[in-house]
Amino acid sequence: VVAVVVVAVAASVALVIGAIASVGFVPVRADVAAGKTRFNAACGGCHDSADFEGENPQALAATLRRIASGELKHKKPLQLSDQEIADIAAYMSTGGK
Repeated sequence: VVAVVVVAVAASVALVIGAIASVGFVPVRADVAAGKTRFNAACGGCHDSADFEGENPQALAATLRRIASGELKHKKPLQLSDQEIADIAAYMSTGGK
């Protein structure tokens, strides 16, 4: 029974890693201070970070990724690296605190 569970977990991990690799997303460590700077430069003119307090940073990052790729309509185009997306999403989720 233990062997079956270990194999199932290993298969699940392999699927997640494969999915991440297939979309070109490489997990990065977020820098909230850098996110604040980039948010204020790219987003702060129209958005208030307090509106995003408590939101899931991964969900925010996914939305930012869709905006940056042009998949999601936005007032102005955004060019953001994976690192900038992670940083901004981490900052947004703090609500600017």
